[in-house]
Amino acid sequence: MIIAPKKYKAGTVIETDICIIGGGPSAISLALSFLNHHSKIIILAGGSWKEKSKHRELNKGIIDPAGSHEPLEENRRRVFGGGTSVWGGRCVPFDPIDFEKRAWVPHSGWPITYDQVEQYFERSLQFCEAGENNFDARVVFPGKNPEIIPGLDNEDMVSYKLERWSPPTRFAYRYKHILKSNRNIDIYLDAHVTYMNIESQADKVDSVTVVIDRSEIKVRAGKFVLAAGGIENPRLLLSSKSAFHPKGIGNQFDNVGRYYMCHLTGTFGAVDPFNRKEILFPFELDQQAIYCRRRWWLTPKFQKQDKIANGIMYLNGPINVKYHKEATESAVILAKSFSNILKGRSFKAVFRNLKQAIEDLNEHLVFTLKNSHLVIPFFLNIGINRITNRRLPIRLPSIKSKWLFVCFQSEHVPNPESRICLSEEKDRLGVPLPLVKVAFSELDIQTVISAYMTFFERFQKLNKGNISYREDELRQNVMEEINNFSSRAHHLGTTRMSDSPLNGVVDSNCKVHGMSNLYVAGSSVFPTGGHANPTLTLIALTLRLADHLKKSNLPPKKSTSYNVEVKPKKVFYVKALRLLSNITLIFSARN
Repeated sequence: MIIAPKKYKAGTVIETDICIIGGGPSAISLALSFLNHHSKIIILAGGSWKEKSKHRELNKGIIDPAGSHEPLEENRRRVFGGGTSVWGGRCVPFDPIDFEKRAWVPHSGWPITYDQVEQYFERSLQFCEAGENNFDARVVFPGKNPEIIPGLDNEDMVSYKLERWSPPTRFAYRYKHILKSNRNIDIYLDAHVTYMNIESQADKVDSVTVVIDRSEIKVRAGKFVLAAGGIENPRLLLSSKSAFHPKGIGNQFDNVGRYYMCHLTGTFGAVDPFNRKEILFPFELDQQAIYCRRRWWLTPKFQKQDKIANGIMYLNGPINVKYHKEATESAVILAKSFSNILKGRSFKAVFRNLKQAIEDLNEHLVFTLKNSHLVIPFFLNIGINRITNRRLPIRLPSIKSKWLFVCFQSEHVPNPESRICLSEEKDRLGVPLPLVKVAFSELDIQTVISAYMTFFERFQKLNKGNISYREDELRQNVMEEINNFSSRAHHLGTTRMSDSPLNGVVDSNCKVHGMSNLYVAGSSVFPTGGHANPTLTLIALTLRLADHLKKSNLPPKKSTSYNVEVKPKKVFYVKALRLLSNITLIFSARN
């Protein structure tokens, strides 16, 4: 049942078996794991179906030093569905090396193995509607060259590793009917948890204080799962101070909020390949009509040899008409520009958007009209994607672009000085604002430098084309990226998993050290961050947590699992429609 915000009488107490704090993919996938189970589940979602300004205000924080991190309300959503309300859908699993203790990577090593998590990737992919648990292009696309650029792969970098793309699945809306109809799951919208109450004994959370529509109530539960994200999780633990826990819950050794990690991303070079036809640049469709794409991955051998962290590189390109040489790109820019006129909420905003639309019209209209025979098949394909509910993940530039940019995403090495603290300032609910101090190390910088140097040296050695790259400016460019850092909503490590409370916050089962009934779910428990976008792995860990919680309860009434599968019939129609679009595109190009 989904319960809209309503007024409660002060002092109201609601009781349940398991209370989940948060409303994102971790909270929703955990609840779905208890379908038709005997346990009563409550989700306290700190937002509603759509985010409002009052919700965004609660996501604000303080950056120290100013400008070293994007504003905290920029990449976070206090809305039912959490980050999946706006995510792009990229699904990539962590690698086995991410779980290992690496002598050259400080604070690395998980208290669980890769195999203990890998077994949950298949179900995670089902929740994300991203196909099968196979990320090897040599198997998924047999008969194709497994390399992005033939001959470029070696023992340092390989490009047969795939990323899979969700439609993207908006968890709140996608699973609304299931959650709404299930009697043992109640979801309270606009339910903001402000405090975790420890009243009877030091190792037990008795209740949480919740503000719903200005009413302050309490929720009591046998077990609590904190699944509010990599910033809100440590914020709530630190702010719930008491006589039992004067430094905050789970913070007896000052580890809560430390080891804050994201991913370092950027673009520091470009290539002009001699043979564009041999490059596997666009997205590919697997047998289930799932979009996949390849990227170069730094092999474990290379990481160990150069003593660097994990990372990947991929090709992208410009959207400037001067370089992209793509009529469809100009058509998209025009369409978006004029649609923005209607979105203006004031005369000033409408005028500003109109002015931009006129500028875009001058720059892109002629180019679009000259190549109109290419635009019609493109928008036909967009219509097909809308019908099949699976859009193209991102609009890639033309392979004919003058330069194809070499982008990267690399591991942010765990660092105790990179942290989330509490400030003296409070939000309107009385909760201290989070204070972010993001920090990087020489290893973070060297990982990017080694990757780029190796790539361009290999590219030049094989005479694959021209390059635009300045090795002498690379370090400076990486530092500029760090000094103007954006997390891209990848908030990791702030309640890290460990064998001992001396160096972490939760144990191998995600239970807070020293607590008997408090667990943490989500990417905040990651000891290391790898290069992968966190959603797929955080869901896998959540499903593992669900299994652990079930073991401590009575057997379920009946065994029920929720699977999302793409039906073969649908796949046939998807591919048939796309084939028609491609034929139209080829025919129009020849004419």
